Amino acid sequence: MGIKNNLESFKSKKDLVEELNYYKSLIIKKVKNGDYNSALEKVRSALVLLQEHQDTFNIKKELLEFYELSKKVVSELSGHRLIYERRFNNLLREKLNESNLENFSKLLAMLKNEVDHNLDKYNLWDISNNINKYFKYIKKMYEILSCYRVLNYHDASEKILEYVREIKSENFPNLKMLTLLTYQNLIRNRLCEFSKDFDKLPISALSEKMAINQNQLINFINLIKEQPKSPIQGFKSRTQEIIFKKSRF
Repeated sequence: MGIKNNLESFKSKKDLVEELNYYKSLIIKKVKNGDYNSALEKVRSALVLLQEHQDTFNIKKELLEFYELSKKVVSELSGHRLIYERRFNNLLREKLNESNLENFSKLLAMLKNEVDHNLDKYNLWDISNNINKYFKYIKKMYEILSCYRVLNYHDASEKILEYVREIKSENFPNLKMLTLLTYQNLIRNRLCEFSKDFDKLPISALSEKMAINQNQLINFINLIKEQPKSPIQGFKSRTQEIIFKKSRF
């Protein structure tokens, strides 16, 4: 028996109930096969059919039955989706650095394979799209990491800042933090170069040489000066000067 769409086909409640039983058998079969998204679509179709006939027949019992069935299927579908959402969100909370990015990418690829395998069953298209987008930004990050140390400072800086502008609206916190750390490393390397030629520099001059807003540069310097092997000895707020550590070489 096919699924009927012609309202004139149902001359009696018996015909309607027979059609609803057919829907129910399809839904149960799909639930048993774990195809919850398709099962939910059939439940919704059955509810539309019931709502279109509720003024013609006394079908309160049938309506209630399919509402309950809808709740059950939605709950099952949500539960399975939540598993993949949590796994993806947990990966987004992983701390990234240059040394662990490759292993992280492998974990993300494993999740992507599972998500793609169950796209229709659990309606995982949004998660799949987010993973694909994340991989796009990882690829660009690899490009930055492979070249930012060999490019001249200004070219490397512009490449990183362009990436920052692109990823700004995305909810990828660990990748944003890796970008910040990479930019911080670039600035530290540049400060190391200055420390070989200068004992101190006015923050205004350093800001101009590095093409960074003075307040942002001071924030970076405050972070960098606490790091091991930092080239910064301190910042004199009174004279607005950066004091470099004396090079050992």
